[in-house]
Amino acid sequence: MPIVDASTLTVFATAIFERSNIPLAAAQQVAQSLVLANLKGHDSHGVIRIIEYVDWVQRGWVNPQGQLEVVREQPCILILNGNFGFGQVVGREALTRGIEKAKREGVCVISLRCSGHLGRVGEFMEMAADAGLACFAMTNTHGGGVLVAPHGGCERRLSANPIAGGAPRIDQPAMVMDISTSTVAEGKIKVARNKGGSLPPGLFVNGHGDPSTSPEEYYANPPGALLPMSAHKGFALSMFCEVFAGALTGAGCSKPGVDRVANGFMVFLLDPAAFCGHEFYDMEINALGQFVKSSRLMTGFDEIQLPGEPEAREQSRRTEKGIPIDDTTWQKIGAIAAERNVPIPIVA
Repeated sequence: MPIVDASTLTVFATAIFERSNIPLAAAQQVAQSLVLANLKGHDSHGVIRIIEYVDWVQRGWVNPQGQLEVVREQPCILILNGNFGFGQVVGREALTRGIEKAKREGVCVISLRCSGHLGRVGEFMEMAADAGLACFAMTNTHGGGVLVAPHGGCERRLSANPIAGGAPRIDQPAMVMDISTSTVAEGKIKVARNKGGSLPPGLFVNGHGDPSTSPEEYYANPPGALLPMSAHKGFALSMFCEVFAGALTGAGCSKPGVDRVANGFMVFLLDPAAFCGHEFYDMEINALGQFVKSSRLMTGFDEIQLPGEPEAREQSRRTEKGIPIDDTTWQKIGAIAAERNVPIPIVA
């Protein structure tokens, strides 16, 4: 399994994207975001996505020149259209605009439709938290990307529909949540498949509705389906992602016959200064973290980690030691690079 330095991997990914007729600025941003996902330990949203993204550009599902468009702006609301540009590009611009607006007005609700795949949504939550804002977001796949069975069903009807949130903390990393409403993100099944491994039971069913741990069964014909996390609770959360990120944004809800994978995105940004005041907020969030961590530990645990702490530690570890990439993924990326005459870096 290759171990690749983050900076080397970023340069490599950027070159592949640039040779795929993607403007340099977009190529650099997408590459940086994918490598950051790898650094955080979310390989499902890391450079494995190069394989899909290059294909989607060729299909016309992503517009490399797509620019963020302000459809309408009013107090506390931004209605945006990404024109199917790369999500890592239009998403960052959307958050930048929303953060500025929330700082002025106390609150900003961002409604974004026609965004290319946003990637690791936690990156945008980190942006908001770094700016001192609390945030919450819901995402859907613009009607396509149907992968998840409803609670009680065994056929695909919903996408993974992630929910995410961020909360700033004084002199400490922000609390960051970024989770799919399914038991697992589909990308993690791809990673397991490329590694030739299996997954824990209870994550998905095969095409006949039987529990399975085999990635090959998930991708068989008929295809399998992911299950909603925590049964009916994850299903309910997923349905409300469709309400907010699908219907209200104008992106559209999950439905049959939509091939293009894109994202609808609803983000709520709130400035503590406009609500309880920064002093009270900071004191309460700091005390909450201390109180939660003071719990006696279950057998097998040596500490309690707040949301976002595992990712921060993994980022430190991988920044120092490098990013592991499974052999199959590296070979596929290498084949794409070779087609574009991009030199493949020598790795450990």
